[in-house]
Amino acid sequence: MNQYFLTGLLLVLGVVLHIDWTTAKPPAKKADQLPSFLKVCHRNAPDLDTCVRESYEELRPRLMEGIPELYIPAMEPLVVPQVKMDQDSGAIYLHSVYRNVKVTGISKHTVNELRLEPSKLKFILSLTFPKLHMESDYSIKVSREGKIMMMPLLGDGHCKVDLVNITMRTELIGQEYKKNGANFLKINTVKVKYELSDVHIHLDNLFNGDKALGDRMNEFLNENWKALAEEVRPLMTKALVDILRASVDKLFASFSYDDLLPM
Repeated sequence: MNQYFLTGLLLVLGVVLHIDWTTAKPPAKKADQLPSFLKVCHRNAPDLDTCVRESYEELRPRLMEGIPELYIPAMEPLVVPQVKMDQDSGAIYLHSVYRNVKVTGISKHTVNELRLEPSKLKFILSLTFPKLHMESDYSIKVSREGKIMMMPLLGDGHCKVDLVNITMRTELIGQEYKKNGANFLKINTVKVKYELSDVHIHLDNLFNGDKALGDRMNEFLNENWKALAEEVRPLMTKALVDILRASVDKLFASFSYDDLLPM
């Protein structure tokens, strides 16, 4: 049961971080420099954090439509053709596919903290999303030694997930290295913390259309989301760290540290 809840929760949070699940494509010709509309801040400036916040706010309208030059897809709505999640270890075996995934509500986020510490190569970002709504077509099968509510979990239909008041705080710590005579940054440490106020999940056509069993499963998931969320928190945190690392590695590998944050 906990792995099933993890799937719905991870799908929304992971999609928001727009890593390899997304379809953002770079320009046909790779840019030699950062896009001109990006306000560049200097790492030694006394008002660095203010500058970074202003730069982000100037980018914010563009984020909703996507910024291919920075590998960022359109965010409102965020559309992902397909997401696959498989686990073949431990007591739980999960095989799931989500198609035509659409997430809305990303544009309503609030920036709680945006801070850079160049001397430590540290970047800190905290965002709150009042509500994220995800819909997709899904196909899922979960089985284990023993039973979940006396049977394997099966489903193939439409999925809806609502997350309320999600706050995510991310801390990145990097290390400089040389490439082609320029200073680049590689992220060595990623820390993620998140909190949720409420979760609602609904999956159509569970158990091959058995409405009674499907209603019971949906009711169980929604009544017990807090306990289930705590149970999977270590797994969720590790998954978010891996997701975020994949995203920032692509950005930092494309542009030098001196381009992104010059002296």
